Amino acid sequence: MEKIAFIIYLVAILISPLLFGGLHTYAYTFAFLLILVASLLLLRVNLTRGETDCRLRLPSKVLGGDENNKEGGGGPFQFRWLDTGLNPLFVAFLLYIILQMIPLPDFLLARLSPDAKVAGDMSLPAASVLDPAELKGNWYALAPYIYPVRMSLVRWIVYGLLFFGLVQTLNSRKRIGFAVILILALGCFESLYGIIQTYSLHEHVWWLKKTSHIGSVTGTYLNRNHFAGLMEMGIVLAIAYAGALSEKSETMHPTTRRTSAFRTLITTYLSAEKLFTKRFLIIFAGVVMGLGLILSASRGGIISIVAALLVMGLFFVFRKDHRRKGAIVLIVFAMTSIYALYAGIDYTVGRFMLFDQDFELRASLAKRTMLMFDDYSLAGVGMGNFMYAFTRYQTEEAKHIFVDYAHNDWAQFMADAGTAGLILLLAAIAYYIFITLKAWVGRRDPFAVCLGIAPIVVMTAIGIHSYVDFNLHRPANFMMLVAVTAIGYSALHLERNHRREKMTFRFHSWPLYGRGAVAFAVVLFMILWSGAWTVRHFVAEAWCFTEFNPTLKLDPYPPADDIGRAISWDPGNAGYRYKLARELMNIRDKEMRDQNRDMDLWHERKQAIIATLEEAIRLNPLRAEYHERLGWEYSYQYDQPDYRQTWLPAADMSMERASYYAGTGADNPRIHADMGNYWTMRSRSIDASEPNHEAAWMKAVWHYKKVLELEKNKKLVEEITGYVKSFYPDEEHLKEILYNE
Repeated sequence: MEKIAFIIYLVAILISPLLFGGLHTYAYTFAFLLILVASLLLLRVNLTRGETDCRLRLPSKVLGGDENNKEGGGGPFQFRWLDTGLNPLFVAFLLYIILQMIPLPDFLLARLSPDAKVAGDMSLPAASVLDPAELKGNWYALAPYIYPVRMSLVRWIVYGLLFFGLVQTLNSRKRIGFAVILILALGCFESLYGIIQTYSLHEHVWWLKKTSHIGSVTGTYLNRNHFAGLMEMGIVLAIAYAGALSEKSETMHPTTRRTSAFRTLITTYLSAEKLFTKRFLIIFAGVVMGLGLILSASRGGIISIVAALLVMGLFFVFRKDHRRKGAIVLIVFAMTSIYALYAGIDYTVGRFMLFDQDFELRASLAKRTMLMFDDYSLAGVGMGNFMYAFTRYQTEEAKHIFVDYAHNDWAQFMADAGTAGLILLLAAIAYYIFITLKAWVGRRDPFAVCLGIAPIVVMTAIGIHSYVDFNLHRPANFMMLVAVTAIGYSALHLERNHRREKMTFRFHSWPLYGRGAVAFAVVLFMILWSGAWTVRHFVAEAWCFTEFNPTLKLDPYPPADDIGRAISWDPGNAGYRYKLARELMNIRDKEMRDQNRDMDLWHERKQAIIATLEEAIRLNPLRAEYHERLGWEYSYQYDQPDYRQTWLPAADMSMERASYYAGTGADNPRIHADMGNYWTMRSRSIDASEPNHEAAWMKAVWHYKKVLELEKNKKLVEEITGYVKSFYPDEEHLKEILYNE
């Protein structure tokens, strides 16, 4: 079972980069399910009988057939769980993400996160909370939108299980070497495939024609920076493994009395030649990936790998017995530079000329992200909620763009997780680095020394690159980071003596009752729960997709029945509700154009649309479009007897909420035109002698000016002019909008 689990883990790691970096639902679903299946197999392996030694048991053939290392057979069942330096990080963030989803009393939430309390109040239907007393006593979660937090929890569990499973199964030098070779082969393929596609001018990623990053090597990724992240990890792993293949005699068969001097000489020569050839191929793999990295023209990737290899070189310099390993770094640099110069790096150099200009936009996004962090400073807006909350902070520099990532993983993490999450992350990483370096300093085996330092070097590269990009939001790259970390951790804890091997890390072990039963049940529940939501999310997205997916030709506007099926599979996704409401609106509008329309059916449609939009807002109050559309639907309730007492005030409240979350509306400037139209209509419905009349008109003017500031085109001016004149035929009102008078 352990061997099967090991193979499944490797398949998941290798297949994700090939499927567009694991970006799309079908890709990461396949990889996640593989990891969960492998983890179930290991869960069974970790149910042992009669264990007294908590050390990892190795197959007897690896240990030379020592009977004392076989598992006992007559004792009670025990459950064991790997004890590593990343256990605190995994457990702490598991609990922290769960905490973000737990409803809290309003008085406590107001102290921990006032903006989360505001979002919670705005999630309630405007028509039912006109009385401020209705806002008291409600319980809301720290995260205004639970769905992305839940999906973040699924990913975190899967990544954690991948790490623990790989460490447990990478229990020999042979397996570690096999995993490294496969990863390096993948990296070489990615680099060569990308180079061929780019320099043949074919510019495809599998069947998909590239529409961006033309002229840059991207491998099977759609983004050069994420491809560069993979290359960074591959280069570090190649150099570390080349250094791990020591020329010392421990890899050779020991001499016995029966071995002749001539045979010993031949064996030694063949072993040394084989070792030299293998090391050369590993170095060449690093060169190929280095060439791909340079030709990707990813400035952040190039800067990150230079800094990471500097750190790696310094680690080797401080070890007298391994200073010569720095020569490998120089060899990779030299060979990569020669090949890159031959291939032509004008495009890459040209992109560095634009570094300041491009960095200015990313710095602006990071600065606005920190404003979000200021509002949700303690506990964050919720893991995965950034893309939904950022529209309120978006400015004109990024207009007409839905900013789903801040292009700065550090800033985005702070906004998502808050100060508490940042402290947990930094403390856990510091603890991991401390215990890793403590173990590393005490090792002498080149295999342990060189591969054992690779995780810290890779973390350095990704950490620097994350300052200007979002590599860790791509499942393939996060899984590769986990794989390199697991390889380094296993190599660091592998002790070898001639042909005997043993692992020095330990397991927590409990009898399968009491704490053992609880621990087993918790791990089993995490696997099954994550698997269930992974499948449900995939099926829902197959019926009605809400995630970006350009690689498959899916219908962006599925029929209402298909959307309903998506909701039944994943009721927590507010995007399905909004799409359903839009589809119901389209059906209603078509029916209204029929001269023989059924008015009773029209009323039913209105109520269904309102209920669907209210549910979408209850799930996700952060989207301005939901509130704006609901405000208009409330305003259509003019046939209701309490129209002016209930529905119009509710429509006004919805528009106020829409304005609050739209901010400048840079991602969707048209929303300001819609809100300007609404307030124009409302100002006309209020008597000119009432103070609310002027307030409504000034809101209309503000929104019109904002949309014209963002959208400067003649057609839009004509649309606004026509709409305003239908309510105010005079020129004075138009002058306030168009001429700043």
